[in-house]
Amino acid sequence: MDRLRELLENANRQTWVIIGLSMTTIIALGLFMLGTRSGSQSSSPAIESQSMMMSDSGAVSTSGSSMATSQTAVNTSMYVDVKGAVKQPGMKKVDASMRVIDAVQLAGGFTSQADQKQVNLAQKLTDSQVVYIPKHGEKAPTDTGSTATGTTSPAGGAESSSQAPQVNLNTADLNGLQQLDGVGEKKAEKIMAYRQEHGGFQSVDELKNVNGFGDKTLERLRPQVSV
Repeated sequence: MDRLRELLENANRQTWVIIGLSMTTIIALGLFMLGTRSGSQSSSPAIESQSMMMSDSGAVSTSGSSMATSQTAVNTSMYVDVKGAVKQPGMKKVDASMRVIDAVQLAGGFTSQADQKQVNLAQKLTDSQVVYIPKHGEKAPTDTGSTATGTTSPAGGAESSSQAPQVNLNTADLNGLQQLDGVGEKKAEKIMAYRQEHGGFQSVDELKNVNGFGDKTLERLRPQVSV
């Protein structure tokens, strides 16, 4: 009997040890899971804050990029002076990607007198460029600042006499004669009246025989005219 009682006491002791170990394990697992959940919740605001910072940074970057693009677009704007046989001559606003044909279209297109064969319509435009479209019977400028295609690119200011197109005194019409430096409608009519009366100009020097054209005027216009 004593032996049996001793075995029962040992069995009860082992049972309580097992129960104690099980409870300890359960409590430890519970604490571990609670700690993991708390850490996850505390890290979430940090992640959200970081995402917001990245989003704000992206917005600033996009805004800065847009401003830079806008500024670049402004900086590429240029102005060219379109003259000659176009419907609406004058200064036109263009950009660096445009070509001579674009400038002509901005000037209303060619007139019926335009000699398009002398013009390189594919030539790229440059700032302060003078685009001259010659008429039939005129010769395109051949100055060193151009490609002899009807366009000139002076460094700035008005065209010099050597850059002006040559006008044939015997074949140019009223508008063509007015392309000459200092020649308005009245002087152009006098030139036409003289050539009709005398059967045309035999030489450029005859221009001084026209009323209103003296030696100084002749020398100024000599590079611009031909017969």
